[in-house]
Amino acid sequence: MLGKNPAFTAVAVLTLAIGIGANTAIFSVVNAILLRPLPFRDPEALCLVTERMAVLPILAPSYLNYRDWRAQNRSFVDIAAAHLETFTLTGKDQPERVQGQMATSGLFPLLGIAPLRGHTFRPEEDRAGGPPVALISYGFWQTHFGRAEDTVGKNLTLNNQDYTIVGILPPKFQLVQPADVFLPFAPWAAKLPDDRSWHPGIIAVGRLKDGVTLDQARAEMNIVAKRLEQAYPINDVGVGINVFRLQEQLVRNVRPALLILLGAVALVLLIACANIANLLLARGTARRREIAVRTALGAGRGDVIRQLLTESLLLAGFGGIAGIALAWAGIAPLVKLAGASLPNLGPIGIDYRVLLFVCVSVVLAGVLFGLGPALATSNLDLRSALNDAARGSTGGGSQKRLRSVLVMTEIALAIVLLAGAGLLLRSFDGLQRVDPGFRPGNLLVADIPLSPQAYKETPVRMNFFDRLLERSRALPGVKSAGAASVLPVSGGGSQLYFNIQGRPPKDAHDYLVIGYRPVSPQYLETLGVPLIAGRLLNEHDTETAPAVVVVNQAMARQYFPNESALGRHIQAGALPEPSVPWAEIVGIVGDIKQNLATDAPSEVFLPIRQANAIIPIFGTSVVLRTAQDPRTEISGLRSVLHDLDPNQPLVRVRTMEENISTSVNEQRFRTTLLGIFATSALLLAVIGLYGLMTYSVSQRVPEIGIRLTLGAQRSQILGMVVGQGLKLAAIGVAVGIVGAIALSRLLSRFLYGVTATDPITYVGVAALLLAVASIAAYVPARRATRVDPISALRWE
Repeated sequence: MLGKNPAFTAVAVLTLAIGIGANTAIFSVVNAILLRPLPFRDPEALCLVTERMAVLPILAPSYLNYRDWRAQNRSFVDIAAAHLETFTLTGKDQPERVQGQMATSGLFPLLGIAPLRGHTFRPEEDRAGGPPVALISYGFWQTHFGRAEDTVGKNLTLNNQDYTIVGILPPKFQLVQPADVFLPFAPWAAKLPDDRSWHPGIIAVGRLKDGVTLDQARAEMNIVAKRLEQAYPINDVGVGINVFRLQEQLVRNVRPALLILLGAVALVLLIACANIANLLLARGTARRREIAVRTALGAGRGDVIRQLLTESLLLAGFGGIAGIALAWAGIAPLVKLAGASLPNLGPIGIDYRVLLFVCVSVVLAGVLFGLGPALATSNLDLRSALNDAARGSTGGGSQKRLRSVLVMTEIALAIVLLAGAGLLLRSFDGLQRVDPGFRPGNLLVADIPLSPQAYKETPVRMNFFDRLLERSRALPGVKSAGAASVLPVSGGGSQLYFNIQGRPPKDAHDYLVIGYRPVSPQYLETLGVPLIAGRLLNEHDTETAPAVVVVNQAMARQYFPNESALGRHIQAGALPEPSVPWAEIVGIVGDIKQNLATDAPSEVFLPIRQANAIIPIFGTSVVLRTAQDPRTEISGLRSVLHDLDPNQPLVRVRTMEENISTSVNEQRFRTTLLGIFATSALLLAVIGLYGLMTYSVSQRVPEIGIRLTLGAQRSQILGMVVGQGLKLAAIGVAVGIVGAIALSRLLSRFLYGVTATDPITYVGVAALLLAVASIAAYVPARRATRVDPISALRWE
């Protein structure tokens, strides 16, 4: 029966393929990120343990607190630790920057990870002064050693230090993010400051003991936190401990967006099902004689329904197969579009869970779009059907109403998606128009991570930065150059306790925190940050000069609301300390955004040479302002760096505009996908309306002929048909807007500069759909005006 109607079958299968394919692609992402267990032994028992403060609800622990957690808890088998790091790999043709991690010897046994070759870190290797050893990933083994069997025992040169490879990790292993090289944790930790307020970015992972629940672990760690607060009142007052399921925390930020996208594609599939149901109703009318003959030959109503449902399920099955093919082709572009906005928890593809999802979707879709038409088609009067078979018949008033309801449902669902996409689009547009606080055009940026071994001595390190900037400023197309520890609109940056001279904190709850930005002379000028008052930092602000800082307006407003911040003195550290110099605020600059969607934080800019005396600085990002296209200066910057140090790589070279664009990848991903789904929904809804109006006109030919014979004008016929289509569209739009407003709160957290009930968006999408619906109704209406009255009267 499907083969006898190839056009109908092709349209139905294609419509279903779009709906099922989109659902399959998004579910593949949801499955890989939210549903698939982490590839570790008993992953449900793994927890992420962090600190908690009033101003920072989730904070990586200090090393000293981490050690006390391990010693004092009774809920965990162990608490292991890791630290994300990057290393410069030399010894090849060109220096290369590789991702790495510091890992405790207990981390791999805790996760249940056994090495593919060699061994993981032993306790005697994970200690201060231990032997320089390393683990490498399976991928690194493939690309850099060609999977050679004698790799274990070979050397790697990382940050100008040789390490012996003692093991190769199994394929696809990663914790938090992919890494190529792993070094022991303790030698790195031994160099950290003896300060509980120092947070170097430690990832603490614990495994619950058998029989211990998450709530019990949280209760015990709260007791540990109180104990540490009493023992260390200066640093640990008000510091709590969070215990999260590891997987839940890794996907916490992306979960809401993925669930909303999954709901959006489900609506697209519902619209596709409504469309096919309408096609089946129209086809059922044409099959009235066939169904009547079957019934006359003895088929019961159940037999007819089974026959029609079988056809529907076959259609759904073909649509599912085509949908899998579309999803398979679309997953790679989808992941590329998402970029770094998705956590890297493993490969995203089609596995048995996805195939099971497709099977369930196929059955539900087949029943959903097939059952109603089957019931309607099978419910006929035998004599009337046989008598009317040779004449036009609409299949009865109930079928007309059902087809109209289906079209209105499609339009309502399309409005919901269009409104959501419209809100995200307006939000994204507003986000891109945000003033970042500086002039991003014609800026080239690149990261310069220095080796702690090769540049161990402070004078050597500082002189390297000075020569790099001096040589960079001499490049023909460069107007100015500067460097900073943290670039703007990067979403990150260090924070530091500080205190204000004459305002000592009353207690630990009164401690002040500020964004900490070591910068070179000319950095703020190169960015184009406006000077509000005072002066900027210059080449005279060295380690031997009086300590000075520049603050932004947010800092001045927050901490000096009723007075000028110029001339005031601040000091690094939560409490006044005689050995730490007081820095004078010599300038106030405009606010620089760290995140386009949030207000600029309070920030302090320190001369890089003076900041280095507080915290050694090994990595900076250089910023060049160019006269023309910044990309033309990449080769010149590489040449300068190679002349200064052939073993020093230039990392992540990009324009500042590209840097800002990368910062909104997550918003772009959501907006683009929801826009695609909304557009698909709009097209399906309009096609459904067009199909209904075309079918209605074909069934009303005799009526239209009579009207024309009795004197009706063709413009009246046109208005009658278009009005019928617009009436259905208007009802669907009204219902859809109500539904969109009801669901808009789900999008509130993703919006910037626009409310979830933004009237401009709702009026705009309603007008768009009504305009497109008018076109969809106009084409059949024009056909109706061309009916020949004589031919129409012969219809019967």
